[in-house]
Amino acid sequence: MLRLVELLLFLLGAVVISFSDLRHRIIRNRDLVLLLLIGLALNLSQDLYLNFSYLIYVTLITLALLIFFGGQIGAGDLKLFWVLSFWVPSFTKWLEGLSFSWILGGLFAIWYLAIKNRSRQRNISIPFAPFIFLGFLPII
Repeated sequence: MLRLVELLLFLLGAVVISFSDLRHRIIRNRDLVLLLLIGLALNLSQDLYLNFSYLIYVTLITLALLIFFGGQIGAGDLKLFWVLSFWVPSFTKWLEGLSFSWILGGLFAIWYLAIKNRSRQRNISIPFAPFIFLGFLPII
């Protein structure tokens, strides 16, 4: 029963944050804090020391993405990756979610650019939050 509640809360957060990202191209900090608190509350019975031990690695990876992409990826997306580390059981699972998210987002970007090929617009903005949640969904 608790697993179903966890999944429903994850999906609710995914819908709220994804709609905000789709409509306004922004992920609000208050939504991220709420998702973080829910993740902490649901995983409080697990060994939080393990979650915090790999949180350092997650932070370093998100900072590396920020430096590498130099503003191409939004800070809200990076914070969302960080918050989701409290929802997954291990660092390897988090890496799987990160990988799935990038693959899904990349496939959508390729498809979108193929459809919009006639347009000369090069600076397109693709909301990434839905792909982040879809990438992490099998892992939650």
